[in-house]
Amino acid sequence: MVCWTLQIMSQFRNGSLLANALLVAVGAIAGAGMMYLLMPHEGRERLASSTSLLDKPASPRQAPLLEKPGPAPTLQALTEFLRAKDPEERSVALREAGAEMARRDHAAALLFAEQFRSDQDKLDFMRGIFGVWGGTDPRGALDHANTNFTAGLLRSETIGIAVNKWGARDPRGAWLWVEQHLTGPLKDQALTDLVIGWTRQSPSVAAKWLEGTRYYSQPLFAAVGSTWAEQDPLAAARWASGLNHPDARRTAQTVVAQTWAENSPRQAAEHFTPQLAGDNGVNIATVIADIWGTTDPAAAAAWLQQLPDSAARLEAAATLATVWAASDIQAAVAWSRSLSNPQVRRQVITQIGTTWGAIEPDSALNWLNSLPTADASAGIVGAYNSWAATDAVGLGEWIAANPPSPAMDAARLSLADVLSDQDIGSAMQLAFGLSSSAMRDDAVSRYFHHWRKIDEDSAQEWLAKALPGLPGSTQQRLKREQNRPIVAR
Repeated sequence: MVCWTLQIMSQFRNGSLLANALLVAVGAIAGAGMMYLLMPHEGRERLASSTSLLDKPASPRQAPLLEKPGPAPTLQALTEFLRAKDPEERSVALREAGAEMARRDHAAALLFAEQFRSDQDKLDFMRGIFGVWGGTDPRGALDHANTNFTAGLLRSETIGIAVNKWGARDPRGAWLWVEQHLTGPLKDQALTDLVIGWTRQSPSVAAKWLEGTRYYSQPLFAAVGSTWAEQDPLAAARWASGLNHPDARRTAQTVVAQTWAENSPRQAAEHFTPQLAGDNGVNIATVIADIWGTTDPAAAAAWLQQLPDSAARLEAAATLATVWAASDIQAAVAWSRSLSNPQVRRQVITQIGTTWGAIEPDSALNWLNSLPTADASAGIVGAYNSWAATDAVGLGEWIAANPPSPAMDAARLSLADVLSDQDIGSAMQLAFGLSSSAMRDDAVSRYFHHWRKIDEDSAQEWLAKALPGLPGSTQQRLKREQNRPIVAR
């Protein structure tokens, strides 16, 4: 182990400071037969003090890779060093370290990786190994991963990395290997990774070939569209809109719009606006509004204001309302007041009320109750639904403190719906408290049917005891419901 570690460390490629420091440190520790990430917590300090290799000064060739020349880190110091790092930075460093070791000797790097006790650390290190190995010998890398790794994330990730590298150089060879060796979801994911690699190198060729196969896999068309849009969104958008197969076209258009909007939402909106009247307009408008709303909701609102009345505009407005309300509720409320189209305004108010109800239900309801009933009714239901989902106890206490009334009916039904899976008895009690007999009978009948799905015997037992004391109209509804066929969930 000492020999191959010293060989690995004899030369370095440029990498991050953390990755290079990690390479120096793991090399020193591996030379002593141990590694800071691989050892139990007990005895680390004793090992650090008794292992002379850890205390040797760094060689002149190693020193520039550290912040300053000096001794290699002790086991304890190195452990603390990486513990203090952000998880993403740690992951990057491990991938770079795995890649550097694989450049020297991928077989030795694989043996080294097997010693990691943390599955995540091992996975990150393996990603680095297969990123290099897949570029130099993709068939060997794929055969190793497919043969030696059991089903799971490690196998799928390493196969995906290697086939991605192969697909960039020899897509047909990579495709043939996948077809011969993989099945099921693993095959689907590998083909997606292959197409991504190919598209990065030759997007128009990959796109033309995929369409010519008549293999209309939505993940593959999504992979081409999103990858191409990262490089040339206009070309990707033109390709997507020209696809003949409707499902492939809709999938590609949507992912291109999404990828383009992530980089330049205004340009994406300008390009796709003429297409919003088509059969994919709702999806396109929604993804643009969603992404633009997180960075500049006012600009997204101005764009929506210019759109003609359509389903795309309505759904995009609802999406923007949800996103905007989550970040700046008062600005979203102010926007709702500026909307002249009643249908759009009510949709926006509903989404604001639903989002606000999960955060500050009292404030949300006070605002909704200040609005005309026609505008606020759906939003009130949404606010109660959110309150019930996020704080069922609090909503229950609030209901108990207020007498039954038409204004409380929506709150009762929202809470009863949430409780019906865990506490059907409480859901039934809430239903019996509804102010309207017709509404009460509908709700009680519905919850009794749900009860029968969950536990037929206890539902029938409850009915036998409770039926004589119930109002006549409720008895009639429950008797009809009693023998109604139950459709399994």
